[in-house]
Amino acid sequence: MLRYFLRFFLYLVLFTMVIGVVAALLPQGVGQILTAFPFLISMLLLLFRFLKQERRAPTQQERNRFSFIYVLIFFLYNYIFAVLGPLIFNLSLPNIFELWLQQAFDGQFQALLISRLLIFMIPFYLIVFWFYGPQAKRMAEKMFSSTK
Repeated sequence: MLRYFLRFFLYLVLFTMVIGVVAALLPQGVGQILTAFPFLISMLLLLFRFLKQERRAPTQQERNRFSFIYVLIFFLYNYIFAVLGPLIFNLSLPNIFELWLQQAFDGQFQALLISRLLIFMIPFYLIVFWFYGPQAKRMAEKMFSSTK
């Protein structure tokens, strides 16, 4: 199981970078829509990998675990980089640590960041839960019905 979560994190980082470049070239409103794509692409690639390796759909326990941990990885990944990003990308400023500490511990900033991430987390949990359930069963039947 751990290898799926590590691979999910690596895919998430990779696709965030790729889609970030694409989003930078598009108008701001269109670029913001692409925020969900790294998560969805990573989740689907790992579902196909799971189906091919295990030759079955995930069990109910695996489905719950995948749903919760994928969303948790997404939340922590985005939270950490949203908090540390301004520090990392502005190290040349003379008083960046003071400015960063003010921003990082600002309650309003934290509330806004967490609320925006929760807006993504709830639908993402439901999407993974559905894809790794009924959809995975249909996919497994189509992929492996002729081999049995």
